[in-house]
Amino acid sequence: MYPPVVFDEIECNGCNICVDICPMDIFGPNPVKGKPPIVLYGDECRYCGACWMRCARRKNHALRIVVPPAMRVSILRNVSTRRR
Repeated sequence: MYPPVVFDEIECNGCNICVDICPMDIFGPNPVKGKPPIVLYGDECRYCGACWMRCARRKNHALRIVVPPAMRVSILRNVSTRRR
């Protein structure tokens, strides 16, 4: 299984905005202050991007969403059919 979200240990400041905003509640706050949240229920992730969109440090790549290979193909097909 691929982790749905990967945190950069250096860039993420542990603000937990992603924990609060995730509609699927896949994250839990890290007990160590200043550390990235813990992905508790990765299988529940719907790759909506809410965590990434609200991350204040996304430009520094504090977190990134890792879409599974099988989903990447279907996402690309949807994009290509919309352009027509």
